This record gives sequence, C-alpha cells and structure tokens, in this order.
Amino acid sequence: MRLILLFSVLIVISPVSAGSLMEPMGSKSKTANFNLENTRGEEVSLSDYKGKFVLLNFWATWCAPCRKEMPAMSSLHNDLKDAGLEVVGVHVGPSLAGVKKFLESVPVSFTILIDKDMSLASWGVQGLPTTFLINPEGLLIFKAIGEREWDSPEMVKFLQDQVTQYERMAESGQTDEQAKPVKVKKKSFFANFMEKTFGWSSDDTCDL
Repeated sequence: MRLILLFSVLIVISPVSAGSLMEPMGSKSKTANFNLENTRGEEVSLSDYKGKFVLLNFWATWCAPCRKEMPAMSSLHNDLKDAGLEVVGVHVGPSLAGVKKFLESVPVSFTILIDKDMSLASWGVQGLPTTFLINPEGLLIFKAIGEREWDSPEMVKFLQDQVTQYERMAESGQTDEQAKPVKVKKKSFFANFMEKTFGWSSDDTCDL
C-alpha cells in the first residue's frame, strides 16, 4: 500500500532527480585493507591502489539499478583513470558464473571483485548499489547510496575536482583534515520531505 501511495504521488508531481552527487562522510575514517578475487581468480588487494582515488562500488547482478549504472561507471573510469581515479566493483555474493554472463553482455573497463562470502559486511552496506570514494590516503570521504549518472558532466567534474584539490594539498603540504570541502549538490525540498515523511529516497536501491 505504501509503495502504491508513493507511486501515485510521483504520477502527480514531476519526478525528483537524484538528491546529490555524493554525500560527504560525517567523519573520515581509514579503510581496512581487504583481499578478494577478480573474475579471473586472481587475488586483488585494496592496498594495490594506494596513492590513487578509488571509487568502490558494491553491486549485484540481481540488482536492476546496479546493472543500469554499469555502462556509465565504465565510461567514468575511462575518463578519469589517467587522472588518478580507479573504479573498482565489488559483487556482493558468490555468483561468479552470473557475473561473467552479465559482463559478456555489458563489458566494463574496470576491475570486478567477487565478495563470495560477504566478508565486507563491516562496510555497513544496507542497499545496492552503494559507492564509496576513497582518497589516496585511504580515507573514506564520500558515499552514494543508489544509482547515479556516473558519466554526467556534473559527476565527472565533481570527481575531477576532488583529484585536483588533493593534488594541490599535496603540493602545499596541507593535510586532508585542513582541506575545504568541495561543495556538492543538495537535496531538493521535496526530496527531503519524502525522505523524512515516508522514509523514501529518490535514489534507486535494492535492499540486501
């Protein structure tokens, strides 16, 4: 009934765009290193990406929003990999055969890891897709819950600005905590109203 009510409201009111590009983390914390196998059975460590920005995307083949955003995420990776940002996908669950089949029809340019035992549950991912931005120091700095247009000009600029700002900090010897945050797009009044009143977010997610 609640879903029917929300759907009816959205029919009357124009659709709400995604609330923000990415939400800043309340408190920046150091990521714990992990080791997972990629689709070829090779072990990959998060520490392999030390010194780079990492856009870590938790997803699953059964999650429609996850599948939908994959091409845009691949395009983003192609645009920014030479600038110091790597996209890494973590498939939640053991379906290696399903992942390979999906990638045959939707090939991507970035690394896909398989968390077959869901060993990364400590990351607190409650819905898919969920994406974290990790800076070269290994700090979690931004988070996005739900599907995003990863190759949109606004998103590409936002992420490029993060890389540029960090490079300037490194040149000046400034610490990450002293940096001024890059502004992100705020949620609309209607998006906030729907989230607070009904617990509904405009970002498409799949519950775990």
